[in-house]
Amino acid sequence: MSESEDSEKIELARYHRELVEDVQHVLKKYLRIMEWDVPDVDDEGKARGLVIQAIKSALAEVEANQD
Repeated sequence: MSESEDSEKIELARYHRELVEDVQHVLKKYLRIMEWDVPDVDDEGKARGLVIQAIKSALAEVEANQD
């Protein structure tokens, strides 16, 4: 592994916790929205799973559209 690759990994590791926290914030945001907009989804585990799946799908779309 080159020095450049090492420094990239170190830099990404520094931001890992922040990325996790940001994703958790997005998850909570959309759980609140679903709670308001989709009253039939009263199972928090199911709602959490639906939002996580939507986040994964959005991330895959972002990744696929990288130039």
